[in-house]
Amino acid sequence: MSHRTAVVNRIGLALVGLILLVAGAAALARGLGLASGLLGSRTSPVVSKAIAAYTARNSWFWPALAIVALLVTLLALRWLLHQARTGTIRYVNLEPDPGHGATHLSSRAAAAALEDDVADSVHQEGAARSERVHATLDGAPSAPHLALAVVLPDRADPTAARHGIQRAVDRLRRSLETDRLPATVQMHTTRTH
Repeated sequence: MSHRTAVVNRIGLALVGLILLVAGAAALARGLGLASGLLGSRTSPVVSKAIAAYTARNSWFWPALAIVALLVTLLALRWLLHQARTGTIRYVNLEPDPGHGATHLSSRAAAAALEDDVADSVHQEGAARSERVHATLDGAPSAPHLALAVVLPDRADPTAARHGIQRAVDRLRRSLETDRLPATVQMHTTRTH
């Protein structure tokens, strides 16, 4: 999930939560008779006579309300299913032309090989060996995107580490026989003493 999507999700959930909190507090206040002047007494009907008369005159109202409720439910379900997706792909297409057949490589195998290669390449560049390397491939199987996170000890040379990472990513591009493999690389340091 991208950073922008996460921010939009947090803002949306905060707004929905705030609306539900206010509605719940209003219902509780009305039920306890604390806000009888503002919300009506606890014995008064929830729906006013004007609204009840409007719904009685317009037979389309309740079916339209049911359709809107169904659409809101389907959108909420779609959003929930989208949250459950990790975005990673299961395989990478190695054959660009489907007319020549299909050759797939497990994305987890490619990511694991890259993790080992990055750890070795960073060390060969003279930087201290990386503490942790995590790689994932997401996007479409025919156009994957690489996300790479490398944790280095605080004594590591970031320039040397970057060169080692670049060479490892270039080798993965050649292995996948692609000129284009967009990559997001995050390097962090961790205190070793």
